[in-house]
Order: sequence, then structure tokens, then C-alpha cells
Amino acid sequence: MANLDFMSKFKPEIRCIKEFEYWIVCIRGKQATLGDAVILLKREISSVADMLPEEGAEFPKVIKWYEEVCIKKFGAIKFNYIIMMMKDCFVHYHAFPRYDKDVSFFNMEWKDNDWPGAINFKGGIELTEEKLNEIKNYMAE
Repeated sequence: MANLDFMSKFKPEIRCIKEFEYWIVCIRGKQATLGDAVILLKREISSVADMLPEEGAEFPKVIKWYEEVCIKKFGAIKFNYIIMMMKDCFVHYHAFPRYDKDVSFFNMEWKDNDWPGAINFKGGIELTEEKLNEIKNYMAE
């Protein structure tokens, strides 16, 4: 991985699920729904408008991979993406698989409390690094 100090809050060195040429997909520390991730541009820019064409071109491939994993592994049926960049002023998306019923994984029951409304991404379960690693590894298989 390149120098990613600007995104250290998201711990890419230990939470990376998959790395692409321009993007990194990391498991979110707080899981509002099972499989929540942060999709981080590997270059520090403060506006989506400043993305290079090749960075933008790769993004749909990243999303396709992420959605296919969440559908296949967890049974997700929809996805929400949020890009706010209020506190963290670099390009990144918060990605949320959505579920219309409870799911059981990793010895836990997961409920999408906001279904079918908009996701409350400030809510969720704060998990241990061990549990996050278990989810991350399962997604990366």
C-alpha cells in the first residue's frame, strides 16, 4: 500500500478487505448493518470533482465487487452509499448493505433497524478488532 496516513482513522493496514489500483475497501469499525465498509480513494483529494478519469472509471468495478460479495455472502438486497466528507476531508464513501430481514452470522443476529428507510450510519454496533477481522476475512475469501 502507498502512504495512506491521511486515512489512518479507517485503519487500512488492518481493515482492508480488498485493494484495487485506485481504491481500498475497508470494513467499518461500527457496523450499522452487516458488511458495512468504507471505500477510500488512495490519493488525498478533498473533492470528487478532482478525481482523475481513471479513478472514476475504476469506481464502478469496486462497487460491483462489493455488492456481489454482500449479496452472495450475506444476502443483502439493496445498498446505500454516503459521501459527506465533513470531518474527514478526503474522498471516501460509506457503503451499507441493506436487509429486509434479520440475518445470522458470526454468532450474532443482525437487524437492519432502519429498513426500509434511509440508513442511520451513526448508529450501529462497535465491534472488537477480532470480530471485524472475522467479517473482513470472510468477505475477502
